[in-house]
Amino acid sequence: MRDAQARGVALWRILWGGSPLEAGRRSVPALMQGVDFVTDALAAVQVKGGLLGASFWAFVVAPTVCFWLYAAIWQSERFVAETRMTLREAQSREPPKGAEAASIISKLSGGAASRDAQNAYMVLAYVKSRAVIQDLGGRSYFEPVFAKPVIDYFSRLDRDATLEDAWKYWLSRISASVENISGILTLRVEAFRPDEAQKIASDLVRLSEDLVNKMTVRNRADSLARAENEVVAARERLARAREKTLEFRNSNALIDPGARATSLGELIGKLTLERIDLVNALSTVSSSLAADAPSQRLQRTRLAAVEKQIAELRKKLTDDQGAGAVSEQIATYESLKLDEQFAERLYSIANSAYENARQDLERQQLYLVTIVPPTLPEAATYPRAAANTALLFSSLLIAWAIISLLVASIEDQMT
Repeated sequence: MRDAQARGVALWRILWGGSPLEAGRRSVPALMQGVDFVTDALAAVQVKGGLLGASFWAFVVAPTVCFWLYAAIWQSERFVAETRMTLREAQSREPPKGAEAASIISKLSGGAASRDAQNAYMVLAYVKSRAVIQDLGGRSYFEPVFAKPVIDYFSRLDRDATLEDAWKYWLSRISASVENISGILTLRVEAFRPDEAQKIASDLVRLSEDLVNKMTVRNRADSLARAENEVVAARERLARAREKTLEFRNSNALIDPGARATSLGELIGKLTLERIDLVNALSTVSSSLAADAPSQRLQRTRLAAVEKQIAELRKKLTDDQGAGAVSEQIATYESLKLDEQFAERLYSIANSAYENARQDLERQQLYLVTIVPPTLPEAATYPRAAANTALLFSSLLIAWAIISLLVASIEDQMT
């Protein structure tokens, strides 16, 4: 009996305790111990009989027979409609240079498949959410399908079920999984008629496609709104830059300080040539005329006037202390023009981004591709009366054997 107790404790730890990896490594020994364990329990029944034997019939045989009768006779048939779909991203424009190689590397490393799997998981979360129940039609959609009186009591949906109850029932009637490598979403829907199972699966595909379209439109609309805000900001910046340039021109009474500097330079050059001519003339006639001769005085007066004009023009062109010097005006004007050109460039970029966002809004960026459309099931998939009955019997038998040997061990220690 102590050996049976030890085997029972070991079997309990393997079946209900420890890690799944440990359970997997010891599955075969656990099966052998389970057979010995059940044999010991049945031997104890033959030895002691009485209450222990009655417990076997009450807790193992009777529930198994009842479940078999329910599954074989009363439980309603369930039909399964399966569909497989995936999400693909559309490439809207030519990739930039170097992006093609990066895209190939991403595909080889599984990056593209990972994005497809992430998108598929969003659809998976939606299919298993409460929102899909309301999108399908709520109670008016579920009651004619899952709450019919012809469905057995344990399988049908209560007509007074709340949204929470309907959601829990819905989770028991669907199964969905995503393959991480391919990004394919497999969806299985159970119903009590084959046409209803196919209809629900088709409605789920339609709602999933609507969800993908809404996601695409919302993302593109957000991008368009951001691009439009950037255009407005760039336009206001360009307007302010041009307004500052206009204020500068009005305050200085000129259009282009560079053009003014050019004209002043040309004028200074002409006056300089005239000064040279006057100096040469004075030098030529100084030996033949007296210094106080009228013609000499006139030439000197003209020379002084030309030199004064040259000095004044040079002061207007460059003056460290003068606030209205052309050199200072050119520096200010060039700074304003640089700001204006930068604002024009930003405005051009913002307009291009807005145009791209507007074109992207007109294109669908994310596609739901139905790989396997829902088909009409020809035979019922559930209930699996024999397999479920055998599984229930095995589970009850092992549980009963463990409890029986533990009780028998305690009784042996007390006596």
